[in-house]
Amino acid sequence: MGCSDGGGGGGGKATVRVWTWYGEQRDQWPTLIKEFQDTHKNITIQNRVFGDSDSYLPALQASVSGGDPPEIYAPHVLAIEYGKAGIALDLKEALGADFLKGFFPSTNDEYSDAGKQYALGWMAQTFGIFYNPKIFDQAGVEPPETWDDLVTVADAIRSKAGLVPCSLSNNPGPSGLDFMLPLITQATDNPKLVLDLDMQRGGASWDSAPVVQSLEMVKRLVDAQVFQPGINGVTGDQASSAFYTGKAAMLYSGSWTPQGMLQNAPKEFVDTYKVMETPAWKAGAKHWCANQAGAGLAVSAASKNSEAAVEFLKWLYESERYAKVMNDSHSMPSTVAAAERISDPFMKTMTSWLVQGNGCPHILFGKGSSDAAANQLAAVIAGDTAPTEAAAGIQQAVEKAQAR
Repeated sequence: MGCSDGGGGGGGKATVRVWTWYGEQRDQWPTLIKEFQDTHKNITIQNRVFGDSDSYLPALQASVSGGDPPEIYAPHVLAIEYGKAGIALDLKEALGADFLKGFFPSTNDEYSDAGKQYALGWMAQTFGIFYNPKIFDQAGVEPPETWDDLVTVADAIRSKAGLVPCSLSNNPGPSGLDFMLPLITQATDNPKLVLDLDMQRGGASWDSAPVVQSLEMVKRLVDAQVFQPGINGVTGDQASSAFYTGKAAMLYSGSWTPQGMLQNAPKEFVDTYKVMETPAWKAGAKHWCANQAGAGLAVSAASKNSEAAVEFLKWLYESERYAKVMNDSHSMPSTVAAAERISDPFMKTMTSWLVQGNGCPHILFGKGSSDAAANQLAAVIAGDTAPTEAAAGIQQAVEKAQAR
Protein backbone atom coordinates (compact mmCIF):
# COMPACT_ATOMS: atom_id res chain seq x y z
CA MET A 1 0.00 0.00 0.00
CA GLY A 2 3.04 2.21 -0.23
CA CYS A 3 3.24 3.42 3.37
CA SER A 4 6.02 5.88 4.13
CA ASP A 5 8.43 5.86 7.02
CA GLY A 6 7.55 8.15 9.92
CA GLY A 7 6.27 8.16 13.44
CA GLY A 8 9.40 6.40 14.62
CA GLY A 9 9.32 3.81 11.83
CA GLY A 10 12.42 2.38 10.19
CA GLY A 11 13.62 -0.25 7.78
CA GLY A 12 10.90 0.51 5.24
CA LYS A 13 8.12 -0.13 7.72
CA ALA A 14 5.30 2.23 8.63
CA THR A 15 4.94 2.68 12.37
CA VAL A 16 1.46 3.19 13.79
CA ARG A 17 1.49 4.49 17.33
CA VAL A 18 -1.71 3.89 19.30
CA TRP A 19 -2.29 6.10 22.34
CA THR A 20 -5.19 5.60 24.76
CA TRP A 21 -5.86 5.27 28.45
CA TYR A 22 -8.20 2.30 27.86
CA GLY A 23 -6.99 -0.39 30.22
CA GLU A 24 -9.84 -2.82 29.59
CA GLN A 25 -8.01 -4.52 26.69
CA ARG A 26 -4.51 -4.68 28.19
CA ASP A 27 -4.56 -8.46 27.97
CA GLN A 28 -5.83 -8.51 24.39
CA TRP A 29 -3.49 -5.96 22.77
CA PRO A 30 -0.30 -8.06 22.65
CA THR A 31 -2.12 -10.87 20.84
CA LEU A 32 -3.85 -8.46 18.46
CA ILE A 33 -0.63 -6.69 17.57
CA LYS A 34 1.24 -9.95 16.91
CA GLU A 35 -1.59 -11.29 14.76
CA PHE A 36 -1.73 -8.10 12.70
CA GLN A 37 2.03 -7.76 12.24
CA ASP A 38 2.33 -11.41 11.22
CA THR A 39 0.13 -10.68 8.21
CA HIS A 40 1.13 -7.04 7.60
CA LYS A 41 4.92 -7.15 7.46
CA ASN A 42 5.21 -3.52 6.35
CA ILE A 43 3.44 -2.09 9.44
CA THR A 44 4.63 -1.93 13.04
CA ILE A 45 2.13 -1.23 15.83
CA GLN A 46 3.28 0.51 19.00
CA ASN A 47 0.60 0.52 21.69
CA ARG A 48 0.80 2.89 24.67
CA VAL A 49 -1.82 2.80 27.42
CA PHE A 50 -1.68 5.70 29.87
CA GLY A 51 -2.68 5.22 33.48
CA ASP A 52 -5.74 7.48 33.29
CA SER A 53 -7.31 10.27 31.27
CA ASP A 54 -5.75 12.95 33.51
CA SER A 55 -2.25 11.88 32.53
CA TYR A 56 -3.26 11.12 28.95
CA LEU A 57 -4.80 14.41 27.84
CA PRO A 58 -1.76 16.65 28.53
CA ALA A 59 0.47 14.18 26.66
CA LEU A 60 -1.87 14.18 23.66
CA GLN A 61 -2.07 17.96 23.60
CA ALA A 62 1.72 18.23 23.83
CA SER A 63 2.14 15.83 20.89
CA VAL A 64 -0.30 17.88 18.82
CA SER A 65 1.46 21.15 19.74
CA GLY A 66 4.75 19.55 18.75
CA GLY A 67 3.35 18.58 15.35
CA ASP A 68 3.70 14.83 15.92
CA PRO A 69 0.47 13.31 17.27
CA PRO A 70 0.23 9.51 17.33
CA GLU A 71 -1.28 7.86 14.27
CA ILE A 72 -4.25 6.50 16.28
CA TYR A 73 -5.33 8.20 19.48
CA ALA A 74 -8.19 8.49 21.92
CA PRO A 75 -9.74 11.88 21.09
CA HIS A 76 -11.00 12.50 24.64
CA VAL A 77 -13.19 15.65 24.56
CA LEU A 78 -11.25 17.13 21.64
CA ALA A 79 -12.67 15.01 18.81
CA ILE A 80 -14.63 17.74 17.04
CA GLU A 81 -12.15 20.51 17.86
CA TYR A 82 -9.26 18.50 16.43
CA GLY A 83 -11.34 17.55 13.40
CA LYS A 84 -12.20 21.15 12.58
CA ALA A 85 -8.55 22.10 12.99
CA GLY A 86 -7.46 19.44 10.49
CA ILE A 87 -5.64 17.39 13.12
CA ALA A 88 -8.02 14.42 12.94
CA LEU A 89 -8.71 12.58 9.72
CA ASP A 90 -12.25 12.53 8.30
CA LEU A 91 -13.04 8.84 8.69
CA LYS A 92 -16.19 9.07 6.61
CA GLU A 93 -13.94 9.75 3.64
CA ALA A 94 -11.15 7.39 4.72
CA LEU A 95 -13.34 4.40 5.62
CA GLY A 96 -16.49 5.04 3.62
CA ALA A 97 -20.11 5.49 4.64
CA ASP A 98 -20.85 1.77 4.29
CA PHE A 99 -18.21 0.93 6.90
CA LEU A 100 -19.61 3.49 9.33
CA LYS A 101 -23.17 2.21 8.94
CA GLY A 102 -22.21 -0.78 11.04
CA PHE A 103 -21.82 1.40 14.15
CA PHE A 104 -24.58 2.52 16.49
CA PRO A 105 -25.82 5.90 15.22
CA SER A 106 -25.35 7.51 18.63
CA THR A 107 -21.65 6.59 18.66
CA ASN A 108 -21.16 7.98 15.15
CA ASP A 109 -23.06 11.18 15.88
CA GLU A 110 -20.92 12.14 18.85
CA TYR A 111 -17.83 12.37 16.67
CA SER A 112 -19.48 14.02 13.65
CA ASP A 113 -19.81 17.60 12.51
CA ALA A 114 -20.74 19.22 9.21
CA GLY A 115 -20.95 15.91 7.36
CA LYS A 116 -17.56 14.64 8.55
CA GLN A 117 -16.68 12.07 11.22
CA TYR A 118 -13.48 12.35 13.21
CA ALA A 119 -13.40 9.19 15.33
CA LEU A 120 -14.89 5.71 15.74
CA GLY A 121 -16.52 4.36 18.84
CA TRP A 122 -14.26 1.75 20.44
CA MET A 123 -16.19 0.88 23.59
CA ALA A 124 -19.78 2.03 23.78
CA GLN A 125 -21.52 2.62 27.06
CA THR A 126 -25.13 2.89 28.03
CA PHE A 127 -26.95 3.61 31.24
CA GLY A 128 -29.81 1.97 33.07
CA ILE A 129 -31.10 1.39 36.58
CA PHE A 130 -29.66 -1.58 38.44
CA TYR A 131 -32.02 -2.85 41.10
CA ASN A 132 -32.30 -5.34 43.96
CA PRO A 133 -35.29 -7.65 43.34
CA LYS A 134 -35.42 -8.66 47.02
CA ILE A 135 -35.99 -5.07 48.12
CA PHE A 136 -38.57 -4.58 45.38
CA ASP A 137 -40.42 -7.65 46.65
CA GLN A 138 -40.23 -6.38 50.22
CA ALA A 139 -41.70 -3.04 49.14
CA GLY A 140 -44.28 -4.69 46.88
CA VAL A 141 -43.23 -2.82 43.74
CA GLU A 142 -42.33 -3.57 40.13
CA PRO A 143 -39.74 -1.89 37.88
CA PRO A 144 -41.17 1.53 36.91
CA GLU A 145 -42.29 2.32 33.37
CA THR A 146 -42.17 6.12 33.69
CA TRP A 147 -40.60 8.75 35.95
CA ASP A 148 -44.01 9.16 37.60
CA ASP A 149 -43.91 5.46 38.39
CA LEU A 150 -40.39 5.83 39.78
CA VAL A 151 -41.62 8.45 42.26
CA THR A 152 -44.33 6.03 43.39
CA VAL A 153 -41.85 3.16 43.67
CA ALA A 154 -39.47 5.39 45.64
CA ASP A 155 -42.22 6.30 48.14
CA ALA A 156 -42.94 2.61 48.75
CA ILE A 157 -39.26 1.72 49.19
CA ARG A 158 -38.72 4.49 51.72
CA SER A 159 -41.87 3.71 53.71
CA LYS A 160 -41.80 -0.10 53.60
CA ALA A 161 -38.08 -0.88 53.40
CA GLY A 162 -36.66 2.25 55.03
CA LEU A 163 -33.94 2.57 52.39
CA VAL A 164 -32.64 5.06 49.85
CA PRO A 165 -34.68 4.37 46.71
CA CYS A 166 -32.00 5.10 44.09
CA SER A 167 -28.30 5.86 44.43
CA LEU A 168 -26.94 8.52 42.06
CA SER A 169 -23.53 10.20 41.73
CA ASN A 170 -22.76 13.79 40.76
CA ASN A 171 -19.13 13.89 41.88
CA PRO A 172 -17.25 14.81 39.79
CA GLY A 173 -19.84 17.25 38.49
CA PRO A 174 -20.07 16.14 34.83
CA SER A 175 -21.16 12.64 35.95
CA GLY A 176 -24.63 14.01 36.70
CA LEU A 177 -24.97 14.99 33.04
CA ASP A 178 -25.16 11.28 32.24
CA PHE A 179 -28.54 11.42 33.94
CA MET A 180 -29.77 14.88 32.95
CA LEU A 181 -28.84 15.16 29.25
CA PRO A 182 -30.87 12.11 28.09
CA LEU A 183 -33.92 13.77 29.65
CA ILE A 184 -33.67 16.44 26.94
CA THR A 185 -34.03 13.71 24.33
CA GLN A 186 -36.85 12.10 26.30
CA ALA A 187 -38.75 15.40 26.42
CA THR A 188 -38.45 15.90 22.64
CA ASP A 189 -37.83 12.47 21.05
CA ASN A 190 -35.04 14.26 19.19
CA PRO A 191 -31.63 12.62 19.81
CA LYS A 192 -29.90 15.30 17.69
CA LEU A 193 -30.92 18.18 19.96
CA VAL A 194 -28.24 17.68 22.61
CA LEU A 195 -25.62 17.54 19.84
CA ASP A 196 -26.94 20.82 18.40
CA LEU A 197 -26.99 22.42 21.83
CA ASP A 198 -23.44 21.28 22.46
CA MET A 199 -22.14 22.74 19.19
CA GLN A 200 -24.51 25.74 19.22
CA ARG A 201 -25.81 25.00 15.77
CA GLY A 202 -29.18 25.14 14.02
CA GLY A 203 -30.44 27.80 16.38
CA ALA A 204 -30.35 25.45 19.39
CA SER A 205 -30.03 27.29 22.70
CA TRP A 206 -29.52 25.98 26.22
CA ASP A 207 -32.14 28.34 27.58
CA SER A 208 -34.87 26.64 25.53
CA ALA A 209 -37.92 24.80 26.87
CA PRO A 210 -36.58 21.21 26.54
CA VAL A 211 -33.54 22.02 28.69
CA VAL A 212 -35.73 23.70 31.29
CA GLN A 213 -38.05 20.68 31.28
CA SER A 214 -35.16 18.26 31.83
CA LEU A 215 -33.87 20.32 34.76
CA GLU A 216 -37.39 20.51 36.18
CA MET A 217 -37.57 16.71 36.04
CA VAL A 218 -34.30 16.44 37.95
CA LYS A 219 -35.58 18.86 40.56
CA ARG A 220 -38.85 16.97 40.86
CA LEU A 221 -37.05 13.67 41.46
CA VAL A 222 -34.68 15.25 43.98
CA ASP A 223 -37.57 16.92 45.83
CA ALA A 224 -39.46 13.60 45.85
CA GLN A 225 -36.46 12.02 47.62
CA VAL A 226 -35.93 9.48 44.87
CA PHE A 227 -32.17 9.81 45.43
CA GLN A 228 -29.96 9.92 48.50
CA PRO A 229 -29.27 13.34 50.06
CA GLY A 230 -26.13 15.19 49.02
CA ILE A 231 -25.87 13.87 45.46
CA ASN A 232 -23.35 16.55 44.54
CA GLY A 233 -20.84 15.04 46.96
CA VAL A 234 -21.41 11.38 46.10
CA THR A 235 -18.78 9.64 43.95
CA GLY A 236 -19.46 6.75 41.61
CA ASP A 237 -17.76 4.30 43.96
CA GLN A 238 -19.85 5.55 46.90
CA ALA A 239 -23.06 5.25 44.88
CA SER A 240 -22.21 1.68 43.83
CA SER A 241 -21.24 0.72 47.37
CA ALA A 242 -24.56 1.96 48.76
CA PHE A 243 -26.31 -0.30 46.26
CA TYR A 244 -24.43 -3.55 46.80
CA THR A 245 -24.31 -3.14 50.58
CA GLY A 246 -28.10 -2.96 50.71
CA LYS A 247 -28.42 0.72 51.63
CA ALA A 248 -30.10 1.59 48.33
CA ALA A 249 -32.63 -0.36 46.29
CA MET A 250 -31.49 0.99 42.93
CA LEU A 251 -28.42 2.46 41.25
CA TYR A 252 -28.36 4.66 38.16
CA SER A 253 -25.12 3.77 36.42
CA GLY A 254 -23.43 2.65 33.23
CA SER A 255 -22.66 -0.61 31.48
CA TRP A 256 -19.29 -0.93 33.21
CA THR A 257 -21.11 -1.56 36.51
CA PRO A 258 -21.36 -5.39 36.26
CA GLN A 259 -17.56 -5.69 35.99
CA GLY A 260 -17.19 -3.55 39.10
CA MET A 261 -19.77 -5.62 40.96
CA LEU A 262 -17.88 -8.81 40.16
CA GLN A 263 -14.80 -7.31 41.78
CA ASN A 264 -16.37 -5.60 44.79
CA ALA A 265 -19.80 -6.97 45.65
CA PRO A 266 -20.63 -10.17 47.60
CA LYS A 267 -21.27 -13.15 45.32
CA GLU A 268 -24.78 -13.58 46.68
CA PHE A 269 -25.59 -10.05 45.60
CA VAL A 270 -23.95 -10.47 42.18
CA ASP A 271 -26.14 -13.51 41.56
CA THR A 272 -29.39 -11.69 42.34
CA TYR A 273 -29.36 -8.05 41.18
CA LYS A 274 -30.86 -7.04 37.84
CA VAL A 275 -30.93 -4.09 35.42
CA MET A 276 -33.86 -2.26 33.83
CA GLU A 277 -34.26 0.39 31.18
CA THR A 278 -34.27 4.04 32.10
CA PRO A 279 -37.90 5.09 32.77
CA ALA A 280 -39.71 6.83 29.92
CA TRP A 281 -40.91 10.44 29.93
CA LYS A 282 -44.51 9.23 29.79
CA ALA A 283 -46.43 5.99 29.34
CA GLY A 284 -45.90 4.49 25.90
CA ALA A 285 -42.94 6.75 25.11
CA LYS A 286 -39.54 5.54 24.00
CA HIS A 287 -37.07 4.53 26.71
CA TRP A 288 -34.26 6.80 25.56
CA CYS A 289 -31.06 5.94 27.42
CA ALA A 290 -27.66 7.58 27.64
CA ASN A 291 -25.36 6.04 25.04
CA GLN A 292 -22.26 7.16 23.30
CA ALA A 293 -18.77 5.79 23.02
CA GLY A 294 -17.00 6.49 26.26
CA ALA A 295 -13.91 5.35 24.36
CA GLY A 296 -13.14 6.25 20.77
CA LEU A 297 -10.30 6.08 18.25
CA ALA A 298 -9.23 8.89 15.93
CA VAL A 299 -6.56 9.01 13.23
CA SER A 300 -3.98 11.75 12.77
CA ALA A 301 -4.44 13.58 9.48
CA ALA A 302 -0.87 14.87 9.56
CA SER A 303 0.96 11.57 9.90
CA LYS A 304 2.71 10.10 6.88
CA ASN A 305 1.38 6.76 8.10
CA SER A 306 -2.31 7.63 8.31
CA GLU A 307 -3.00 5.16 5.52
CA ALA A 308 -1.44 2.37 7.57
CA ALA A 309 -3.47 3.49 10.59
CA VAL A 310 -6.69 3.24 8.60
CA GLU A 311 -5.70 -0.23 7.41
CA PHE A 312 -5.12 -1.31 11.02
CA LEU A 313 -8.52 0.06 12.07
CA LYS A 314 -10.29 -1.84 9.30
CA TRP A 315 -8.58 -5.02 10.45
CA LEU A 316 -9.29 -4.33 14.11
CA TYR A 317 -13.03 -3.82 13.55
CA GLU A 318 -13.55 -6.98 11.52
CA SER A 319 -16.77 -8.36 13.04
CA GLU A 320 -15.64 -11.62 14.65
CA ARG A 321 -12.29 -10.20 15.80
CA TYR A 322 -13.81 -7.06 17.31
CA ALA A 323 -16.61 -9.03 18.99
CA LYS A 324 -14.07 -11.38 20.58
CA VAL A 325 -12.03 -8.46 21.92
CA MET A 326 -15.14 -6.90 23.46
CA ASN A 327 -16.35 -10.21 24.90
CA ASP A 328 -12.96 -11.16 26.33
CA SER A 329 -12.62 -7.76 28.02
CA HIS A 330 -16.26 -7.63 29.19
CA SER A 331 -16.74 -4.41 27.23
CA MET A 332 -19.70 -3.03 25.29
CA PRO A 333 -19.07 -2.88 21.52
CA SER A 334 -19.91 0.06 19.28
CA THR A 335 -21.06 -2.00 16.29
CA VAL A 336 -24.33 -3.80 15.70
CA ALA A 337 -22.59 -6.93 14.37
CA ALA A 338 -20.47 -7.28 17.50
CA ALA A 339 -23.48 -6.58 19.69
CA GLU A 340 -25.18 -9.65 18.25
CA ARG A 341 -22.27 -11.78 19.53
CA ILE A 342 -22.23 -10.53 23.13
CA SER A 343 -22.16 -13.30 25.71
CA ASP A 344 -22.27 -11.42 29.06
CA PRO A 345 -25.95 -11.36 30.13
CA PHE A 346 -25.91 -7.81 31.52
CA MET A 347 -24.04 -6.46 28.52
CA LYS A 348 -26.39 -8.35 26.20
CA THR A 349 -29.46 -6.81 27.86
CA MET A 350 -28.11 -3.27 27.87
CA THR A 351 -26.80 -3.49 24.32
CA SER A 352 -30.23 -4.68 23.13
CA TRP A 353 -31.57 -1.22 24.00
CA LEU A 354 -29.10 0.27 21.53
CA VAL A 355 -30.01 -2.24 18.84
CA GLN A 356 -33.59 -1.02 19.32
CA GLY A 357 -32.40 2.52 18.60
CA ASN A 358 -32.85 3.93 22.11
CA GLY A 359 -29.38 5.41 22.55
CA CYS A 360 -29.01 9.18 22.89
CA PRO A 361 -26.21 11.68 23.72
CA HIS A 362 -24.81 12.28 27.20
CA ILE A 363 -21.26 13.51 26.53
CA LEU A 364 -20.50 17.15 25.67
CA PHE A 365 -17.60 18.13 23.42
CA GLY A 366 -18.43 21.78 22.68
CA LYS A 367 -16.31 24.59 24.08
CA GLY A 368 -17.53 25.43 27.58
CA SER A 369 -20.59 23.16 27.40
CA SER A 370 -19.67 20.44 29.89
CA ASP A 371 -18.53 22.73 32.70
CA ALA A 372 -21.44 25.13 32.22
CA ALA A 373 -24.08 22.40 32.21
CA ALA A 374 -22.49 20.54 35.13
CA ASN A 375 -22.28 23.67 37.28
CA GLN A 376 -25.90 24.65 36.71
CA LEU A 377 -27.14 21.10 37.21
CA ALA A 378 -25.36 20.96 40.57
CA ALA A 379 -27.01 24.25 41.54
CA VAL A 380 -30.45 22.86 40.68
CA ILE A 381 -29.78 19.68 42.67
CA ALA A 382 -28.66 21.75 45.66
CA GLY A 383 -31.77 23.93 45.43
CA ASP A 384 -29.71 27.07 44.81
CA THR A 385 -31.03 27.80 41.33
CA ALA A 386 -34.37 27.35 39.61
CA PRO A 387 -34.41 25.34 36.35
CA THR A 388 -35.25 28.35 34.18
CA GLU A 389 -32.36 30.39 35.57
CA ALA A 390 -30.05 27.39 35.34
CA ALA A 391 -30.81 26.87 31.65
CA ALA A 392 -30.14 30.55 30.97
CA GLY A 393 -26.92 30.29 32.94
CA ILE A 394 -25.68 27.42 30.78
CA GLN A 395 -26.28 29.40 27.60
CA GLN A 396 -24.57 32.50 28.96
CA ALA A 397 -21.52 30.53 30.10
CA VAL A 398 -21.23 28.72 26.76
CA GLU A 399 -21.45 31.97 24.79
CA LYS A 400 -18.78 33.49 27.01
CA ALA A 401 -16.47 30.48 26.60
CA GLN A 402 -16.86 30.46 22.83
CA ALA A 403 -16.16 34.19 22.59
CA ARG A 404 -12.70 33.79 24.12
